[in-house]
Amino acid sequence: MLSWRVPTHGDPRLLRIALAQIGLASIVAALILLVAAPAGWLGPSLFGLIPLAIFMAYRRWLAYQRSMDGADNMRLDDAGLFWLDASGTEQVFRRGAVTSFHIGRDGDTLRPVPALTLHLHGGFESQPIELHPPATSDAVRRVLLDEWRIPEGERPAGSNPADYDAAVSVYAECHDDFQEWHWEGTSAELSRLFDLLAAAANELPIPPLGARPIFRTIMLTRREPARLRLAHSRDVYIDPDLIAAPADTLRQIASSGHAALTNTSEPADSHALRSTSERATPPTDAKYDVFVGPHGTWTFHLHVLPA
Repeated sequence: MLSWRVPTHGDPRLLRIALAQIGLASIVAALILLVAAPAGWLGPSLFGLIPLAIFMAYRRWLAYQRSMDGADNMRLDDAGLFWLDASGTEQVFRRGAVTSFHIGRDGDTLRPVPALTLHLHGGFESQPIELHPPATSDAVRRVLLDEWRIPEGERPAGSNPADYDAAVSVYAECHDDFQEWHWEGTSAELSRLFDLLAAAANELPIPPLGARPIFRTIMLTRREPARLRLAHSRDVYIDPDLIAAPADTLRQIASSGHAALTNTSEPADSHALRSTSERATPPTDAKYDVFVGPHGTWTFHLHVLPA
């Protein structure tokens, strides 16, 4: 059996930023002293900056180290991989549900350390699980190869960024600070996008607890090509390149979009960026709101271009 702790907070990137800020503040303070401090105070003042900067950096480092402390929340044994969720309830990937595994760096982990990804029946993958001593890459690999007798894959499925499932001529802007999406295209292409949202809700299975959802990648080809991943998930996750939500929420985005297309109006201004050739014929704009639970309400703006 292997047990270890995956820290749930204490982002090392924030630690590096904090240490850089302390260093920059120390340099600025030293420059101010060089310009403004009396000659008799310059030496002691500059010398006093050194222990002050070290003390502030130590406090930041100590807070980060404390985030690593705590009881183990991961366990790997003959029965499966067990973990504690946010409520402290133990969850598990049973050994029989795992078909293969992958160990390597993953951009979705909090820390830049090797991570374990389990490939599950039904085409699902576990969320990447950070490996910390005593659960080193070699120790985990030895358990899974020698005890579980499952193969190691080269890389997680679907990780090729060149792959996509469908393409629509729509331009998209996501303003996540204001919880707004702007979609620009002809009525036919926008309708196709909403059909793909509805299809994701109806066709993609719900992932098991602790597993990544299965994504359907849409290539948005208008003006600036971009990828939009659609997924059927237990909770709502919306980013500039992702819309993952429960089936009812995906269907509401799609059905409200179809309804808005049939009831478009002609407002004074358009929020979408348009090329010079399109400014002579401004788009017809519409918008609608979708309530997504604890995340509040997202507003979807449609900028419908003439066919």
